[in-house]
Amino acid sequence: MHEKNQWDDNQKNILIGVGVAFLFGLITLLFTSDKAKMKTKSAVNRQKAKHYVGSKFHGNKKVKNVVNNLSDDEINSLLGTADKVKDLEEKFSDMTDDLKDYVLDKKKESKKVMKKLKR
Repeated sequence: MHEKNQWDDNQKNILIGVGVAFLFGLITLLFTSDKAKMKTKSAVNRQKAKHYVGSKFHGNKKVKNVVNNLSDDEINSLLGTADKVKDLEEKFSDMTDDLKDYVLDKKKESKKVMKKLKR
């Protein structure tokens, strides 16, 4: 009986060890995945910032080097500002198109009025 008890204890210890190792591995994977995601996102954002700055400043190397020295928070802020500027440009473009249409309509109306006045 003593041997059977020892065998059961060994199996329990092995199962506990395997369970602890599994949990440790799972926790490590989860934390590593978050860190890996953050690093990947930071790298992608940095490349986006370099591309944005390169296109706006015509490939100026000094400006690109400034981007290399920015923190991740500064990069995120730069990209947020760039998105807001893009939205404003689109809104302004829409407003300009609307204004152009309005002016053309008024021009047509004024021509009609002028024709009636000449008669």
